Amino acid sequence: MFKNFKAIAHMRTPIATIDPIILDSIILAAKMKTTLKDEYYSGKNKYGTKDEVESVLDPILNKQGVYCTSVGIGDNREYAGSWVKRWDDNNDDIVDFGKRGKQRINTGSGSFKNYHMPIVLKSYKTITFYVNGDMEEVKRLLENHIFYLGKKGNQGYGQIREWEFIEIDEDWSVWKDGEPMRPIPVSECESYVEEIMRRNQPVYTRQHPIIPPYWRNDNIELCVMPRGVMS
Repeated sequence: MFKNFKAIAHMRTPIATIDPIILDSIILAAKMKTTLKDEYYSGKNKYGTKDEVESVLDPILNKQGVYCTSVGIGDNREYAGSWVKRWDDNNDDIVDFGKRGKQRINTGSGSFKNYHMPIVLKSYKTITFYVNGDMEEVKRLLENHIFYLGKKGNQGYGQIREWEFIEIDEDWSVWKDGEPMRPIPVSECESYVEEIMRRNQPVYTRQHPIIPPYWRNDNIELCVMPRGVMS
């Protein structure tokens, strides 16, 4: 039985992210970890077809044109940081270079290239997602498989201290007080767009995937975006 509930991530470290975090993508990742196991971490960056995504998420989440999970919401302080990758040249002597080629590591390009890149960091105490779906299954997946949010989790960013789940009466997973809580295709909310335009207010839209993961380059439509998450 699907329920309305809040999934709250209590954060330990700042998050490295620019785009809004939408919980259906996180739930899909958790489910794929249980299915693919070690292969999930192969770095192939593959994503499923629409039918494959629906076969995984439809039993877990309700749908109103899009899956009923909001973007992550919470007060935060934003600042700039950086992430660094450096070759440990102090220990060159323990590298087995083999018998061919020059005995040196190329840190200007390739696998061992040095980096010092700026990164946007957001510091949250909690991040709240509104959901309409199978609360027990979502709880199981997130508590057992999702330990950080955003990018560069292997460098300590976005660590989650604990998850909390609270059942609520209202369904705020897609709409709250007449405002979108996640990207919604314009084709699914034409009356909202017309009403905002009638008031001479700006309509925040962006080309955006309508199914997770949201870095995919297909299934993209013009979507209304939640206020305050435009980049």
